[in-house]
Amino acid sequence: MSGLNAVHIFEIIEYITFFYICMTDIKRKIIPDSGFIILVITGLLKGMAKGNLEGYFLGMCVYPMPLIILYILEDYFKKELIGFGDIKLMMGIGGNLGYKNLAEIVKFYHAVYFLAGIMAILFILYLKYKGKKAEYIPFAPFLIMGVITRIMDIQIL
Repeated sequence: MSGLNAVHIFEIIEYITFFYICMTDIKRKIIPDSGFIILVITGLLKGMAKGNLEGYFLGMCVYPMPLIILYILEDYFKKELIGFGDIKLMMGIGGNLGYKNLAEIVKFYHAVYFLAGIMAILFILYLKYKGKKAEYIPFAPFLIMGVITRIMDIQIL
């Protein structure tokens, strides 16, 4: 390789932003708008650099759909299942990953929900051991772990 090209620089910015979003969600229980904006811009620039703006826009629309359905179901269950920040994060993730095919999205969500389930169980058991009650489990770290599994093409199950 001849060094860093524009796409690699955007990916480095993307990973730093992912770390920032994870830490903010864990500590402050919020996904910052600044992180979302950075992801949207880096995704757009990556799409332009790769000549795939269609994949960028489709990714921004398709990846958040399962979370939008959960968000709508909150009214039915009368319980907060997911925050709108997670939906915004998925828009940024979708733009950065780009739409390739439906199978990629299914693999992504498979990894996310599998990892989230295991980690949530471990987190709840830890809190139970400490004698505390789990009130909030941040979802952004699980979404970002799902991104990492897709980028590295790690098969979950």
